[in-house]
Amino acid sequence: MSAVTLSRSDLRRLERLAQDAGTTPARILKTVLRDGFEVTEWFVRQVNEGDADLKAGRVMSTEEVLSLLAKQRASRGRKSAAA
Repeated sequence: MSAVTLSRSDLRRLERLAQDAGTTPARILKTVLRDGFEVTEWFVRQVNEGDADLKAGRVMSTEEVLSLLAKQRASRGRKSAAA
């Protein structure tokens, strides 16, 4: 395996990202090398936001989601027919 050299700013960025993801810099580095900092940071943010929603009770049941989608589809059908 080749050695990877990171700038100080990238090393700090990696350490913050690892902390946000609840893992070690060595473990998250593999993902950063594969996907890049921006994508990995975005993904970790999305997961953390989803966890916060779950903890706050901001969730919907499968039935609620399917009902909402059915209403949206029906609404779009009415708009298309009117056009």
